[in-house]
Amino acid sequence: MKRVVIILLTLSVFVINAQNENEASVNDFNFESTANPAFTIIEESPTAINTPDNLKSLALYVSNGFSNGNIALETNPYWLIPNTKDKSYEDYRGLKKNRKGEYVIDPFKALQTNTSFSVAYTNKEFQGFEEEKKVAAIGLRTTLVQLFSRKQTDKIANILSDTGQPYSDDALNKYNGTLVFSNDIVTREMADEYVKNKTIPQNYIDTANSVLSQNPNYKSKYADGKSLATAYFDEITARIVKFYYNPKNIKPILRVDGAMAYSLLFKENSFESNTAKRIGAWVTLDLALPFNDKNYFHLYGISRYIDNGFNVDGDQNYFETSFWDIGGKLELELGKFNLSYEYLQRDGDDEKYRSVGNITYQVNKKMSLVGGFGKDFPIGEDNLVSLLGINWSLDSGSSVSSN
Repeated sequence: MKRVVIILLTLSVFVINAQNENEASVNDFNFESTANPAFTIIEESPTAINTPDNLKSLALYVSNGFSNGNIALETNPYWLIPNTKDKSYEDYRGLKKNRKGEYVIDPFKALQTNTSFSVAYTNKEFQGFEEEKKVAAIGLRTTLVQLFSRKQTDKIANILSDTGQPYSDDALNKYNGTLVFSNDIVTREMADEYVKNKTIPQNYIDTANSVLSQNPNYKSKYADGKSLATAYFDEITARIVKFYYNPKNIKPILRVDGAMAYSLLFKENSFESNTAKRIGAWVTLDLALPFNDKNYFHLYGISRYIDNGFNVDGDQNYFETSFWDIGGKLELELGKFNLSYEYLQRDGDDEKYRSVGNITYQVNKKMSLVGGFGKDFPIGEDNLVSLLGINWSLDSGSSVSSN
């Protein structure tokens, strides 16, 4: 039995510099990527079907440790290329008004926000080879189109409108302005901690005392800094929770992703040697069916074409083949758990297929655990594959504003 253990370490960094009164950090949304095209084309991915949101400015993937290289880098230019206007959440999502004054979501916006390039390098022994070979790959993926319903669009617009409203009195607005000026932004972690334990960092209380000393008329309602800070945290945490746990949970009902990749195998294990190539392109459809406010049932379909030169005969002579992979995936989101099963059939050979079940657990916004077991295009019966993955993202604290 062939056992393959895949460990993915994902480090992701945002490069964004937009700050505003009511910040909405896309960093605080879970990084969902479990694969990239450069690794997929050389069969170093725990799943062959993945349509992630929130691709980072930079991500590092590691497979099977560092001993054989096994490294892939992925970058999303949206976060790296300077923008003449603030990168707001509205811009990120593509939310705008049409001629009738109704909010709509640009179905092609993700071509800009969810496009990434990846490169990979590994030493790998492919089926039929007598030794490991050095392999390099490059890949591109993007979301071609995504469609939101009228109900989903209105809900996102209403949430963003609510988070942008002034606070309930002048004292809270003055206090908020002081915090923004000093760059003391209430983060999602602070909001979660306040909701759970009513904890307010001391520097926020100190700032509130300073505001009251400079504006004694506010003391008729707020006796001290703690009471002002508490009233502020009551309002801002409600806004933060409403934003973070709603727009991110609203997923397009229909989405189509495209990807392509190109890889080279160095026949003599040196970069000066002759090479064999493998080229692939695929389209993935994702139909997301909500069954409550947070959870979805996904139906995926995929069509993939690969021109494969990573083949050798019994005398280790190289030859090329080409084939289509067609299949699908069922995925159930249950809070922090994702349960899925994917099946791909390779045309022209009824004995070749991929049948893998996966379970993903989102430990927190920066880390998820992925495991699975099944068969990955076996020749004969002795080709079981077990998968264990860790996705770990690291952000720089940058953000996009909700206004």
